[in-house]
Amino acid sequence: MPLNYVQLAILYSIKQLKGERTVFGIYHLLAGKRSAQTIQDGKIFGLSFLFQSFSYLKKETFSTYIMQLNDQRYIDPLDEQKYVLTSKGEQVLQRKLQQFPFPKPLNGWQFASSTQLFLSRLTLFIQTISNLQYFQKAFLPISKNPDTLKWVKDYIFSQQYTRQDLAKGLSDELKLCLEKCPKQEADLFVLHLTGYDRIGLTKSQLAHEYQLDEHYVHVLLLGVTHLIIDEVNKSKKSFVILRDFLRDIHMHVPLTTSTAKTYMWLKKNKTIEEIAHIRRLKESTIEDHVAELALFVPDFNIDRYVSETDQKSIIKAFGMLKTNQLKAIKQHVQEHITYFQIRLVLAKYFTN
Repeated sequence: MPLNYVQLAILYSIKQLKGERTVFGIYHLLAGKRSAQTIQDGKIFGLSFLFQSFSYLKKETFSTYIMQLNDQRYIDPLDEQKYVLTSKGEQVLQRKLQQFPFPKPLNGWQFASSTQLFLSRLTLFIQTISNLQYFQKAFLPISKNPDTLKWVKDYIFSQQYTRQDLAKGLSDELKLCLEKCPKQEADLFVLHLTGYDRIGLTKSQLAHEYQLDEHYVHVLLLGVTHLIIDEVNKSKKSFVILRDFLRDIHMHVPLTTSTAKTYMWLKKNKTIEEIAHIRRLKESTIEDHVAELALFVPDFNIDRYVSETDQKSIIKAFGMLKTNQLKAIKQHVQEHITYFQIRLVLAKYFTN
């Protein structure tokens, strides 16, 4: 049975995890569950770009895919819900990724919170402005979301440009972005759009037209969307229309909401114990937040939690073992060093 692209992403993730985490961490990552553990593992194992790449993935479907990969001898069980790739799995992964690589602009962790809203505004606006240019006011909008409908209507009526100028300007800006995509990906994106007297092709139709896996079409379209958002963010002066579609969309700081609150208390020099008491959370939860800060805040100082001597000890053990497995490192350092301290040093010094 041929692999679909979700299974390929799962295989790649298992390869990256090296049997050091359970496969359900992969599910949470691909589906887009924003938890401290998912965020940290994504960063540590170089999988953040796949965050929320398959938001529609169901847990039952994921479990079925794991069983199929095991049945086909692409993966071997190590421990409960932990797997590693077999040589057969390594070969098929390498071959398939050469044929169907992950799109380079794909950056789920950075853009997951803005992708859907930006895309719904953009596609509805294109449909609306296209119909209005041909004096067609009666059409079935592709989005039924009242907030999106209101945003597009308000945006059009607030503009000083003519509708023709708006359409031409947006077309020029999109061309600037799409010129940076491989031709096939740009074509898929354009064919997916709905306009006057033209219904965009569904992902299933595009997959049939281009003889591609439907999940791969989904990822390619996601990559194009991420590229557009990135280009607009990098050069707002060049995208005077597209930047408006992002103006009030929150580009999340890569911290969970709860971690951000903990960070606020840490800045007031509160200890982990004090913050746990103030916030009525477990100390282990606050430790998760501190580890997340070590990952994502460049100037976050871990010296107050791990002495310089212990940091060197952990670094030496990591260098010898070449693993992110906390238990293995713990066995090679002094007894007083905690798992929390090991996590902090790994987060600070050995992440992608």
